[in-house]
Amino acid sequence: MKKGFRIAAMAGALSMAMSGAVSAASDLSFGGWTATGGDIGHSSATVCTNVNFDCSVVAAGAGFKQLQVSPSAASGVTTGESYIMTIVTDQTASGSYDANDLGFFDVSFVKMQMNLGGNGNTNENGIFAQQNISEVTTGGTDTSFTSTTDISTGWALAANSPVTISQTLVDNGNTALNGDDFSSNFNYASDNLADGTRTGFEMSIDQKAGLASAGQAASEQDVQTFALRERQGTKLQSPGSQTLGANTATWAAGDDAKAIWLGQSINLDTQLDQGGNTLGSTFGYLSFDNVADAAPAATEFGFAATKAERPWQWDAAAFNIGTSGQPCLADPTGGAACNVVP
Repeated sequence: MKKGFRIAAMAGALSMAMSGAVSAASDLSFGGWTATGGDIGHSSATVCTNVNFDCSVVAAGAGFKQLQVSPSAASGVTTGESYIMTIVTDQTASGSYDANDLGFFDVSFVKMQMNLGGNGNTNENGIFAQQNISEVTTGGTDTSFTSTTDISTGWALAANSPVTISQTLVDNGNTALNGDDFSSNFNYASDNLADGTRTGFEMSIDQKAGLASAGQAASEQDVQTFALRERQGTKLQSPGSQTLGANTATWAAGDDAKAIWLGQSINLDTQLDQGGNTLGSTFGYLSFDNVADAAPAATEFGFAATKAERPWQWDAAAFNIGTSGQPCLADPTGGAACNVVP
């Protein structure tokens, strides 16, 4: 009996609104600090070892530390600008940012600027933040999940990307069974104005599901692959078009172009039809669409020959992903990783 489809959901969201570099936002860094049993050591933090900054502790607790990052004498800055750096991790965590061995952490900078003329605070809106979640399980079923989210708004926009999200889930299934693995990758990046208005984004999703069952021959191991690419606004810098079937999808720079690809390979080497032929098939679906207009999407689907395992055509140039970014059906028996159609 063939193994059923897996269903996996990955979601990442980080929403922050705070008011609040010193020499330049590009000098700020999230890394360098360590944690021992929940006690956060900041003396090795990259920003605190920078000769342009002095760090002092504002508050501390298990899995928590807040620092004031101020201009040092070496920086030559005398305007009263400073940052509040907040580090949060698990209350009993041990590890370091640079070694990437912490299950969870959240680091953020908020800018504070004292008006030395006597008129109080003149804080600038914005935040520079990063959140990371990592989990690995072993024993019978090996699974790993990582999620990293970076956000820059307001004053931090000049030196950093506004919003980036990267997530990876790998489930190797039963360690005693080959071909039942599942993987999912999600990547997102946006361009934003200082007030938070989004002017463009790019999104990529890739998923692969191995459909093998216990006792199934290696040559019968099946695979399903899904891919999505979308570029919108400032992230879609070139016009393009794709004709599939009777429809043509056309987009201009700044529109919203989206492509969806689905491939599936089913091999039944030990199953024969009445004529003695081995059974199996591949299925492919491809869609190009300009979400910004009302024209129908250009779509195509079809079935290839038995065991062909051919990938579906993909327009790498239109989405600036290069040939290495083309999705395809990998050989589930461990052969060629990906035979890309030119």
